[in-house]
Parts: sequence; structure tokens; C-alpha cells
Amino acid sequence: MADLLNIGASALLSLQRAISTTGNNIANANTPGYTRQDVLFAATPAERQGDSYLGTGVRIDAVRRNFDQFLASDVQSRTSASSGLNLLSDFSARLDALLGDADVGISPALNDLFGALEGVASDPASLPARQVLLGEAEVLAQRIQGLDRRLSDFGAEIGTRLEAGVREINTLAANVASLNEQISLGVATTGSASSGLLDSRDRALEELSSLVGVTVVPRNDGAVNVMIGNGQSLVVGSDVTELAISRDPTDATRLNVVLADAPAQGPIDRFISGGELGAALSFRGGVLDSARRELGVLATGLAMTFNSQHRAGVDLQGQMGGDFFAPPEPVVLPAGSNSAGVTLTAELVDAAALTGADYRLDYDGSQWTLRNQQTGASQALPSGSSVVDGVRFDLPGAAVAGDSFLVQPTAQAASRFGLALSSPAGIAVAGPLQVAADPANLGSANLGPVSAGASAALPLGSPVVLTFDPDALGPGLPGYQVSGAAGGPLAYDPAVDAAGKVVSLGDLQFRLSGEPVAGDSFSLRDTPAGSSDNRNGLALAELQAAPTLAGGTASYQDAYSTLVSGVAVASRQAQSEADTASVMLAQSVSARESVQGVNLDEEAANLLRYQQAYQAAAQVIAVADTLFQTLLAATRR
Repeated sequence: MADLLNIGASALLSLQRAISTTGNNIANANTPGYTRQDVLFAATPAERQGDSYLGTGVRIDAVRRNFDQFLASDVQSRTSASSGLNLLSDFSARLDALLGDADVGISPALNDLFGALEGVASDPASLPARQVLLGEAEVLAQRIQGLDRRLSDFGAEIGTRLEAGVREINTLAANVASLNEQISLGVATTGSASSGLLDSRDRALEELSSLVGVTVVPRNDGAVNVMIGNGQSLVVGSDVTELAISRDPTDATRLNVVLADAPAQGPIDRFISGGELGAALSFRGGVLDSARRELGVLATGLAMTFNSQHRAGVDLQGQMGGDFFAPPEPVVLPAGSNSAGVTLTAELVDAAALTGADYRLDYDGSQWTLRNQQTGASQALPSGSSVVDGVRFDLPGAAVAGDSFLVQPTAQAASRFGLALSSPAGIAVAGPLQVAADPANLGSANLGPVSAGASAALPLGSPVVLTFDPDALGPGLPGYQVSGAAGGPLAYDPAVDAAGKVVSLGDLQFRLSGEPVAGDSFSLRDTPAGSSDNRNGLALAELQAAPTLAGGTASYQDAYSTLVSGVAVASRQAQSEADTASVMLAQSVSARESVQGVNLDEEAANLLRYQQAYQAAAQVIAVADTLFQTLLAATRR
């Protein structure tokens, strides 16, 4: 009788636990991160009676947590990818929209500038036309500066996200470490850990994976180690390695991620991947920095080439043209530990060769090493002057080992882009020299357009006269005698050169043709004030389509179009990858939930099954009671 009662009682107790567990599953069906639990039954040890063994009832062997580490890791990985790509897609789409905005983009302003330039070339003496050109140039400068500010705003927003992300990562890491400690204590004392603690840790790890890519390594004591990026430890048992934010020493507006206990080791940005933090760093170091470099190259190249051509012309007052745009200058940042008195200078010399990269120069005691900060390529440079990628570096010879400099040729060009010219009369539209044939000439000779080299001594001050002499270079050796300038006489034989011959006179170059007779002459004179000459204006207008950038392969518009299209491609790619990652995440979550999620239909079936078993167990006790009462009644007779 006692055995029957014990069997029934054990069944009732076990089934009560099973019903409670099932009820708890149902109650937490909508609890985020809850892992379904199952009750595992086991028979209690049988007792030997004679030659047989009789069962003694049932017990709860374990309450199993339906958890799959592989599926959990897959969800963490997919969460990291999806959240990161969604943020990357959002940033890229916003930047794409910004560059394509007609009210912000540079393309319309470039077209308007050259349209106004054509107006000045059509009427060089018109002050209103010149004023319109200055106005359009100012609009272009504002567009370039404004776009650079908007790109800087993106950088500031990323910095804000980095600060918030690092704070949240540190909080979650501390939470995981605390849960690790509690779980390890439970395992050490009872041999198992609370399902609630395990669920809480899994939720924290999933939240952490949305912020940064994580690798979770289970330990024998129930705790887990968490690593981020390429293996940097974040949580080891109950210990946390906190992250921190530091300002870039070369750009105070740029924030970097460092280890809180070892900031001197420098930024760990390049080791961080995945999640929103990795995506923010990836966008800044890729799409955003590339856009800013390309904008800087465009602003620098535009100012350099336009200024160069403008200086070759003459303004309305008869003066040689100056800089039209503010001339760009490289930024040179010496290291704080440099020896006293050591200076390095840099100069922009070739717009077509500029790459937009920053350069670090280090001196080891015997030679300088230049390192491209974007590509990582390095090369040795001697002391003195060297030209690399369109930049002339004048390296000091008195440096000592350890001296270093950071040179940013174009980094600040867009923010500093502006006009150097303020007076409409100062626009140099006219060519510097005018050619006049003596009205008394009898031959058919011509002297073509004159071009002046960059070092030509202009204005001339007094006319330069070329007079044809059949014996200019000796008897029977014809040419032109030159007065007013050094470099003559100039060989020219009408019998051979009548079709045309390009000759040089110092830094002046021009074309002679035709058949002069003795005494025929031409004069080269400075273009006077108020001239309606438009030759330099036409040359400036030709810059619109001239391949002056990217190694002589791209015009201003081409360079900007490359910038815009590069961002557009990155935006479309990020959106496509984000869509794919969202689908993959949904599939991973579905696979995980099929194992550890609560299925209400299944739980209802279990509840009914346990209820029926409970009723049957109660009936066993009732039978035992009936038998016992029968036995008592028999003994009272």
C-alpha cells in the first residue's frame, strides 16, 4: 500500500512540476529572449522483491533549456551584419541624396560659372558681365564650402554615434560580466545555472552584437568570453576591457575608439568590424573620407589651374592677372616631439598628379621616409627638394632621428576655397600681348598668336620689334632681327618655312609664316587697359572641358561626377546588402525560434497530456486509499 501511495505521490509531484514548467512557457510566450524549457522524467530506482524488480515511481531528471549554441551564434552574427549594413545604407543614401541635390551640388554652379565666363568673353569690357562672373564664382565657392561643411557634419554625427555606441558597449559588457559571475557561482554550487540568468545573458549578447561584431566562446564554468573585431577581448569571465573615445591628434573633430586602459596604443578602429559601431567606422573611413578627399582634390585642382590661366591674362586696367581663387596651400603638422627649429615646407606644383592622400614623413637619422596614409605605400626621400604626387616636399637637412611631419596637401582645400579677386575690373580676360604688322609691309608674312611661359617677364614695358633681314644671321642666312628683347636674331627662311615655323624668344613662343620682304616688321606690345581682347577669357572657358585632373584624364565636371557616382554605387550596394542581411537574419531567427521559442499549440497539447496523467496519478492514490480502507475494515471484524 505504501509503495502504491509513494508511486502515486511521486507522479503527482513530478507532473505538478511539468504543468508548472509548461505554464511558465505559456506565460513567457511573448517575452523577448525567453528560451523554452522541457521537463525530463526518469524512473526512480526499482526495488528487488524476490526474483523481480518492482518500480518505485518517477522523478524529475532535469528541466532542460532548449538552447542551441550554433543557432544563437548565427543569430548574433546575422544581427551584427544586419544592423551594421542598415546603418551603412542609411548613411550612404543620405550622402547620395546630398550630392544629387541641385541646391547643394557643385555641377550647376560649375556650369553657371563657365556660362558667365562666356558672357565676359563675348563682351570683355562689360563691367556688369564681369560682376555676374564674380557672383557666380562666389556661389561656386559657397557650394564647395557648404558641401565640405555637410560632409563634416556627417563626420560629427559619426563621432556622436561612436561616443554613444562605446558607452552602450561598455554597459552591456559589464552586464555580461556580472551575469557570468552569477552563472559561474550557480554552476559551482548547484551544478547548473538559472535559465533566467542565461536568457538575460543571451539577450545582452544579442544587443551587443547589434553594436559591434562579437565572437562568443563558452567556458567550462558556465561563463563566456566575448571578443570583438579581430580578437580584441571585451569580456573574459567577470573581467571587462572597456573601450573609450579619443580625439585624433591631427584632426580634433575626428573621434577614434581606443582601449580605456591603454589609450597610448592608439586607435583600434581598424580592428573593429560589424554592428553599428563597425559600420560607422567603415562609412567614415571609406565612403565619407573618399568623398572628402575627392572634393579636396577638385577644389585644389580648380583653384590651381584656373589661377594659372588667369595669371597669364591681362585685366581691364592693363595689369597682368593675379589669382582668381584663393591659392590652396598644403597643411604641414609637425610632431610634438620634433627637435627644435626643424621645419618642412610643402608646395602644390601639379594639379593633375594630386591624389587627395595625406603623407607622413619620418626621419630615421640617415634618410626621410614618406608614407602614403591612404595606401600604406612608402618610399625613401633625400634631404632637399622632392616632388611626389604633384607635391614638392622641401625636407630639412638638420633633422634628427625621430622627427616626423604629417602633410595634408588637399584636406583643407574645400573648406578654405574662396575668391582672391573682388574687383570686376581685375578679371584678366585679355591676352597679355598684341601683335601688330607694320602697315608698310610688302610681303605676305604673318606672326601668329603669342603664348607666354610661366616665367615670362611680362608686361614687356616697351615693344619688341621683329624686322625681316635676308642676311640676319650672315650673308644669305635670312631671319628676323629683334629689338627690345634679347634672343635675336631668329632664323627664318621663306623658301623653307613659309608654311609656318614655331619659334621661341625667351619665354615667348609664336608662329611665323608666309614670305616677308626685306624690312617687313612686326611688333609685340603689351595689351593696353580697356582692351576688348578676349583671348585669355576663351582660354579660361576651355578649362571647363579640359582634362586637368586625375593624371590628365578628367575635367572639373568629370571629377565631381566620379565623386557622385562613387557614392551612388556605394549606396546601392549597401542597400542591396542590407536587404539581403535582413532576410538572412529573419531566417536565422526563425531557425532559432523553432528550437527555443514557445509554440503555444505544442504547449497546450503538453498541458492536456500532463493534466490527464495527473488525474491518473490521483486515481492511483485513490485506489491505494480504497485498498487501505478495505484492509482496515477487515481487521475490525
